[in-house]
Amino acid sequence: MKTIEKKQNSYGRSLAYIYLSNILFAATALIISLLSKEFDGYFTTFSRFAAGLVIGLVQLAVTKTPIKVSNYKPWIGRGIFGSLAMMLYYVSISTGSPGRATFFNNTFPIFVAIIAIVFLKDKVRIATIIGILIAFVGMYLVLSDDKSSTVTANIIGISSGFFAGISYHFNKKASLTEHPTVIYLGVCIVGLVMTGFSIPQAVNLNLNSVIILILAGAGAYFAQIALTIGLRDIPITAGSIHTFVKIPLTSLGGLIFFRDPITVGLVAGIVLLFTGIFFDRLIKPRNKELSQIHKLEKLSDSHR
Repeated sequence: MKTIEKKQNSYGRSLAYIYLSNILFAATALIISLLSKEFDGYFTTFSRFAAGLVIGLVQLAVTKTPIKVSNYKPWIGRGIFGSLAMMLYYVSISTGSPGRATFFNNTFPIFVAIIAIVFLKDKVRIATIIGILIAFVGMYLVLSDDKSSTVTANIIGISSGFFAGISYHFNKKASLTEHPTVIYLGVCIVGLVMTGFSIPQAVNLNLNSVIILILAGAGAYFAQIALTIGLRDIPITAGSIHTFVKIPLTSLGGLIFFRDPITVGLVAGIVLLFTGIFFDRLIKPRNKELSQIHKLEKLSDSHR
């Protein structure tokens, strides 16, 4: 499959897009929390995707960009698993706090690594296994810290991270051949179908909630576009590490605006999750492993 000829972003520019997406995603999570008493996570998800679809279509029309898909498999995979992950994430926000929901959603780098090892047959390093185990300990601390959180809410949150991990691999591949907006439109379309049953809740809308939902949809849309661009030209592991910064941002916002407590377990869990994800990069590979990594990077570059 022929890839799109795009100017490759520098590493710094890619990170700038990723950190912009972190800020927008954190703001969106806090905005959604404002509506958790009026609407469930399914309707807020539906509204977010509806707003994203409209904005995306307008952007494509204004820029005269054709709606064209070159490689349907990763585009559809991204649509299915990306929308499922986001739906579960919003449900997790509505049943708990934005900080905890964001933490569980952002355990996806663990699942990115596991999927790469188990299904994509990536070479397994001891450092990778140790990092995954450390990250799981961090997840356990967060799970056991808040007794007011239900088992169902925790399962929903972790499931959002799991499906986000699957979606990440599809997104990485789709971004090589598809326009970022076209990729996201696929997520919006599938998401609208998944959450269409929540439409009757629209009778509870008022001007204030409409404005908030539009802001959430716009924020999530531009966050997703920035993330897609940012992840396109850097390694999958490096990209997933930096997207993790939205967790403390969201937790801090929850403390400031909603007085959500930042518990010792949450802080310890975040530190361990950071440590686990970074561990593989902190332990330098041996010369033989390093040579194999360079070969894989060159092979990846030749396919762009």
